[in-house]
Amino acid sequence: MNNKTINYYNKYTKSFIQTTRSVDFTNIQNKFLSYLPSGASILDFGCGSGRDTKYFLKRNYNVTAIDGSEEICKEASKYTGIKVKQMLFEELNDQNIYDGIWACASILHLSKK
Repeated sequence: MNNKTINYYNKYTKSFIQTTRSVDFTNIQNKFLSYLPSGASILDFGCGSGRDTKYFLKRNYNVTAIDGSEEICKEASKYTGIKVKQMLFEELNDQNIYDGIWACASILHLSKK
């Protein structure tokens, strides 16, 4: 993710959250969860508003949430009740610790390198 993208999300955090938090992804979320055991460990890779993180937490999954935007992380932490880590995709070194990785509308921000 480049600085221009991060700066955009930092600047427009409130409007981004207002337009995305209420979008209903229940069918897709449930399809994803159908592949995981109860209480599985999920990485929400580019968690944005925290909508999906909160959905998974309410269903007793162990969720780690990350996002590249510091401002988004602050708001998502407040909304979900968990610490959202500010981290770029390229900085993630965790291997073989998650049962599932949720990357809803986030991997489009990866560079093509």
